[in-house]
Amino acid sequence: MQKLKQFKAKHPFTSLMLIAIAVRILAVIFVPGFGSNHDIQQPSLVQALQEWLKAKIGMGDSQGMMFLSRAFYAAISLFTVSMVYRICDLLANDKAKAWNIALIPTVCVIMPSFGIIDNVSFFLGLPLLLYGSNVVLRQQVLRGAHMDEKVHRTSYFIAGLMLGLSVCIWYQSAFLVLAILLMLCVKRDYKGALITLIGFILILAVVWVPLLIFKGNICNYFPPFPQ
Repeated sequence: MQKLKQFKAKHPFTSLMLIAIAVRILAVIFVPGFGSNHDIQQPSLVQALQEWLKAKIGMGDSQGMMFLSRAFYAAISLFTVSMVYRICDLLANDKAKAWNIALIPTVCVIMPSFGIIDNVSFFLGLPLLLYGSNVVLRQQVLRGAHMDEKVHRTSYFIAGLMLGLSVCIWYQSAFLVLAILLMLCVKRDYKGALITLIGFILILAVVWVPLLIFKGNICNYFPPFPQ
């Protein structure tokens, strides 16, 4: 136990991810079902790609597809755990506190059918939202520490892209994106807010313009798609 505590103290992020991976291996093997209690509530690129892959590899509703689906959700949730840890570390500037807080999604955000989030769109959009938030927060921390030379404006653009993708998958995250933009304006980081907004609008245009061309059938992103 002493060695485990020492390893955790020296490598908090690694130890956290090892716990998360172990929990997810158990869940993938033993939890029944495909990894979600119901279909995705709204059309998304992820849903279309998943259905296209199922049709191409011919697995359908087989046991192989079941494990593939579980593994997909488990891998996505690892990214969520990682982002929660990094955001908490930035806010608290304390790796021990960040570790304790991030332990919650480690055991509670695993799959839509096994955890505290059962909305699949929310589950898939959350990592992108957290990533964009983490990038913006890191730039604000650097700016607050008067390290302006290390603040990269392109990071705001990347954050905007990630936030836009989160909205494409989970529409309700648009309210949180608006809150982030308002926060940047309150902090008087108008350039950062503008660059983030540009990245956000650009990715929406890239996703939704083809969607309009395909007359609203998002599955046509991956032709030929069996109707």
